[in-house]
Amino acid sequence: MTGPLGPVANCHCAFCRRVHGAAFTTVAFISPDTFAWLTPAESASRYRTPLGAVRHFCGRCASPIFNFSAPLELGAVITQSLDTGQPAPWAHVNTESKVPWLTIADGLPQFPTWPSPDQLRELLRAHPGAWVPQRLVEPDA
Repeated sequence: MTGPLGPVANCHCAFCRRVHGAAFTTVAFISPDTFAWLTPAESASRYRTPLGAVRHFCGRCASPIFNFSAPLELGAVITQSLDTGQPAPWAHVNTESKVPWLTIADGLPQFPTWPSPDQLRELLRAHPGAWVPQRLVEPDA
């Protein structure tokens, strides 16, 4: 990644839980233009979702690495796939669909879905220099 990370979130949605086989997945949002493969891109396996997002996996071990949504112009790196510098999460998102046995007690903000523009701006104030698409914080711009 050549640019700054955006919001880092523990996602509790059913899709992330199912794909990753875990109670939640930590992702760091990035501008898709800042992502580049260190190994040949042909080494990756891909899955296109019905909504048009593309999930990228390691072609050797099937570990999830990167998600890209063309309709949203948004990329997400699975932080567990990073060899170094795993960023700390900023918040929990999609908690309305979290597994019932999980108690979140780490003090991070929790959002039933994705944060509203106002809530996202508040998170960004605590993380100066972070990347975020303007349409997420100023939807009418």
